[in-house]
Amino acid sequence: MIALEKRLAIKASLNSIQKELEALDLWSDGKNAPDKSAYKSTTPFYLDTMEFHQWLEFVLIPRMNQLLLQDGNLPENVNIHPYAQEIYRGKWQEYKELITKLREFDKLFN
Repeated sequence: MIALEKRLAIKASLNSIQKELEALDLWSDGKNAPDKSAYKSTTPFYLDTMEFHQWLEFVLIPRMNQLLLQDGNLPENVNIHPYAQEIYRGKWQEYKELITKLREFDKLFN
């Protein structure tokens, strides 16, 4: 996949993840922003300071969109969906589409 095609696919994937979060009523449209101190976390997915869906809304999606907008260097390897599977363990049916969309996002980098 050439760079432009990949960037367009990533943007479409991010939009798809956002739409799924909205469908699950997990997207706050900026209203449920974590406190500024939450962004100082050094743990993966900021699991000690944010809910996973907050990390998607306030960290992953904005940062990826910024990289796309600035034509920045994209990560070479992304592996988010296994964490989502763990977070939503026992709730597979409810979160199946979100996990699937995150797996598709991961594949764009691997």
